[in-house]
Amino acid sequence: MITLGFNAHGKGRVRLVKVTRGKDGFHEVQQLNVQILLEGDHMDNVFLTGDNATVVATDTCKNTVYCLAKMHSFASIEEFGLIVCKHFLSEYPHIVNKISVQIIMDRWERIQDASTKKPHKHAFLRKGPNRPFAHVQGEKRPAQASIKYAMQSGFRDLEIMKTTQSAFVGFHRDRFTSLPEVSDRLLGTSITAEWSFNEGHISSGSIDFNAVSKAVEDSLVQAFAGPPDVGVFSASVQQTLFDMGKNALSHVSSIDKITLEMPNIHNIPFNLEPYGFAKETSPPTIFFPIDEPHGMIKAVVARNATVAAASRERSRL
Repeated sequence: MITLGFNAHGKGRVRLVKVTRGKDGFHEVQQLNVQILLEGDHMDNVFLTGDNATVVATDTCKNTVYCLAKMHSFASIEEFGLIVCKHFLSEYPHIVNKISVQIIMDRWERIQDASTKKPHKHAFLRKGPNRPFAHVQGEKRPAQASIKYAMQSGFRDLEIMKTTQSAFVGFHRDRFTSLPEVSDRLLGTSITAEWSFNEGHISSGSIDFNAVSKAVEDSLVQAFAGPPDVGVFSASVQQTLFDMGKNALSHVSSIDKITLEMPNIHNIPFNLEPYGFAKETSPPTIFFPIDEPHGMIKAVVARNATVAAASRERSRL
């Protein structure tokens, strides 16, 4: 027997720029890329019979994003995700039971005058490639008194490097191993981080999402770098990843776990001897960077064993 499984519909890649013009002449700019997916207990019919009565047109989803952005002020992408969830679950209670909203934000930072350091009122510089994102889910079924929310936030492509205090020795070797052990190497990576908020904190409405994002990013970077004068030793990307995740959880009480993906972006010493240079006896100075292929290191760092075990179980599915 052939049956219909999971299904959803909505709109993706809804690109939005919102300009807020303050009375003091200062402008704020927010650039978002929004995806909406709607689910419902009665949406199967459109797939099975062609009955469109329970379809919220994807064009309506797109228009709604722009209208909600006009109607509401929001300081973070998480806040806007909650606004979108609440609207669809309240506007279509007999059609939409669950909504998933994904938002990616482009980073625009205010330009400062080079000599006076005075902030410009309406000119901005795009920062990248690092871009924050948020996944917000809302669910409300007839028996529920209120909307149940879940939320994950994070960023992609935060590129960091250190030029010493990193080694990779003592790893397993077999007949296919050619990688030499290195006691002093460059360590570079491009971090993707995603953290899950505690449900109680979301419901309380007391989270400063922008402050959380900054605190998580700062704590990850500081754990990677260590003190400015001496740094911190890294025995492997894996060990450094765990220390970074642990530092983020210790500084931000509103998140339960953080998933970190940290490819090892290799910097290979360039052999200068064929070109008349003496062999470097100390750590090398000239490298050529390669990002393909790269080592892949990914892990979940959780606040307690139950959350960690659940993450392991989901990763097997």
